[in-house]
Amino acid sequence: MDQVKEYGESLIKLLPAELQDYGWLILGVAGLLLFLIVVALIRGLWRVLFPRRSRPALLDFGPKENLDELPLAADPAGKRRLTVEGVPVRLRLVVLAPLGKKHPISADAVGETLDRVLWGLGTMYQQDRPAVRIWEPQLSHQGFAAAFHRAMLKPEPEGRPSRWILVAGQTPARPHSILLGLAMWSDNVNLIGRLTLEPGQWANVLRIQVFEEGI
Repeated sequence: MDQVKEYGESLIKLLPAELQDYGWLILGVAGLLLFLIVVALIRGLWRVLFPRRSRPALLDFGPKENLDELPLAADPAGKRRLTVEGVPVRLRLVVLAPLGKKHPISADAVGETLDRVLWGLGTMYQQDRPAVRIWEPQLSHQGFAAAFHRAMLKPEPEGRPSRWILVAGQTPARPHSILLGLAMWSDNVNLIGRLTLEPGQWANVLRIQVFEEGI
């Protein structure tokens, strides 16, 4: 302690005579500033050596979709039916988004676009007349699928039987991929729930089947 006092007094003597009466105050302020500078340098070095992993921003494309408020299919089901894993369904909502900004999607060509995903899906679209939403261009197909499922609000808790089947993902490149989400109403309750598809899975999960009698 005596050594610290002696060192401080030696520093005070280096100050101009008119400031020496305030020497200990000046040393205290200088010491505090030096401490803050050292802390800032250490924190900066720590951030460089151990950077934080930024959390991906949650995508928000607009208001949530209350599925129970979507319009019912306009016409009765025919013998040709859209199925998801063999379960007959009706289209209630179609969500499309370009993958990138080079290929915008026209609201007047939704049927043609759906036929490129699965032949006959455009006919099911014309028959069921679902609601259509065109989202802004996206660069991440995983982000689109997550945002779609997050926006679709079912009345039943997750994991419980439901007549709603939700499918989203990147479509095959015919001639270029798009991002597609479908909200479908099945004839009976099931546990299919929410599916996220890769480009090569659409034709295996969704099919157009012919039933001898309308169901």
